[in-house]
Amino acid sequence: MLQAQISEIFHYPTALTRDQLSFANANVQDLGFWASQLSIMQLGDTSEAVLKALYEIAELKCSETLRFDLIQALHPLIENILERLEKNFLNQGLFLSDRNKDIIELTTRLRTLFADIYIDIAQRSEMQLKQQKFSILKFAQKRNVKTARLLSSYYALQQLGLLLVQQQMLYRSALSKQWLMTHYLYDLALKNQEHTVNINLLQGTHHALKNIQQCYAQVLLLEIFNTHQIRPSEIYALYQCTADWAQLVQVLPRETALSRYVIDTTKDHPPVYNRKHHESFKPNIFVATQSLLEHVNLTIQKDNEYLSKKEKAYLTAPLKFHVQNVLGSTIERRHERYEHSAQLQLCFSLLTAHYYLSKTKTFSETLRLTPPKSKSEDEFAFTYLNDYPDAYTDKSNKVLDKQARQIHAAQVLDISLNGYRVRWLEEEAPPNLRTGEFILINEGVSSKWKGGVIRWIKQSVKKSYELGLEVIGPDIHPCAAKVYTDRSSFNYHPCLFVHTLKIDAPQHSLILPNLQFFKEQQSIYLRLTDQDIKVELIKTMLITQSFVQFEFELFNDEQQYLIDEFLQHQNLESNRFQDVWEALK
Repeated sequence: MLQAQISEIFHYPTALTRDQLSFANANVQDLGFWASQLSIMQLGDTSEAVLKALYEIAELKCSETLRFDLIQALHPLIENILERLEKNFLNQGLFLSDRNKDIIELTTRLRTLFADIYIDIAQRSEMQLKQQKFSILKFAQKRNVKTARLLSSYYALQQLGLLLVQQQMLYRSALSKQWLMTHYLYDLALKNQEHTVNINLLQGTHHALKNIQQCYAQVLLLEIFNTHQIRPSEIYALYQCTADWAQLVQVLPRETALSRYVIDTTKDHPPVYNRKHHESFKPNIFVATQSLLEHVNLTIQKDNEYLSKKEKAYLTAPLKFHVQNVLGSTIERRHERYEHSAQLQLCFSLLTAHYYLSKTKTFSETLRLTPPKSKSEDEFAFTYLNDYPDAYTDKSNKVLDKQARQIHAAQVLDISLNGYRVRWLEEEAPPNLRTGEFILINEGVSSKWKGGVIRWIKQSVKKSYELGLEVIGPDIHPCAAKVYTDRSSFNYHPCLFVHTLKIDAPQHSLILPNLQFFKEQQSIYLRLTDQDIKVELIKTMLITQSFVQFEFELFNDEQQYLIDEFLQHQNLESNRFQDVWEALK
């Protein structure tokens, strides 16, 4: 019943059935005093009290201007509560404890009701202005109703944006009529020529989004960037950046050459890519994002010169890569999906992949380095794996723990040329079941293991999870990257060598941990078995929070034979130990 109430909250205006509030007099002063008595330290009790207060304010028989003033009196407290509650699931895994499920339900009820009250105020204010004739003597009253309509539309859009962020972080879909209400609020402001009114000048506030159009543009960007390919922390980071980016987005009532996305405001549907649609879809809002794409490109070329404070804090290299891909590529499936039934085996992380591809050797064993007899005989001091301290049970021998080594199962739903759509089969999930994680995939006992990445995650209707897995390469081999920290010391890091057959010539690339010193034009030493060869990282092919894939070039072309020998040796080893995976279960 409760879930039905939440899912249908945007369907009908709240019925006005309450003559007075049970907890305070219906005025700003008394409500402010009541709120000041609540302790944020007792978050559970305070949250329940505020939720009850919101229900009563929503049902109160009063003017919409008074309702707006009442909800504004509680606005800072509500935001503080929601911010604290949302921290409980910001970086949680997919499968949540009962306590976290209760927190999520409470947070959803608060956020949806909060937004719905502002929506109701905007709708009733518009109806009052249409139906009621105001005399000259009631000019101030009419102006106040218009102001309530304008400000409540702005705050409703603000809350709908935050609700969308919460849904995306939880891999959930928008509620029924959520997008219809979002479009309605912008349409209402556009019709009344209020979409560009500066809220800060009107109310004396300091909001980063200055008007309704920017607020609407932010919600659109949140949806456009949500390709289910980024993690909850990255979704939150994009929300922070979109406050700066909204002003770079053009939202127009007519089509231009740069209209990348279109909206039919009569449909309960988010923005869609501008292409030929069904005749029932009649777009009346057109969105151009080219200026934003050019801005993000400049932040890469000019680095900090073009970054705002929020971009410096939140816009990571993987997010820049993500934004460029979304705004710079054609949004079409390149490969058709085909029905396919199979069960996949998969394991997570670059480090685990290196362990299994090395036939369960520790990383130190794969380096084939002879420890020096004494420090005086050691020309270079070296270390390894300083950035992966939590993956090991035995720190001295660097042995992966049991959880990191575990091989998991997923059911294939369909396949395409480059990957799989699967359903997660297990009740529990490891912490690194998340977008952007490197994986090894195997479709059968006799199949060769392939390297891949978790591209997207969605929650299905049955509350299970579907995953999109992209295959990076069928031929992938373990090696190491040697990076000098100063003139006298260096670190070794796990690395995977990807060998891809192309029509004209084979293509080689490297998969490295996403660490700050692995970047384009960086020189490193590649350790292949027991040989170190110097290479330069040329072009970023893929970047996630977990790893980066680079094209590279040899400094000395005459060392190409070392790569050929390495690949030949790895292929022989792979054929010899083809059934090792089944034995390791």
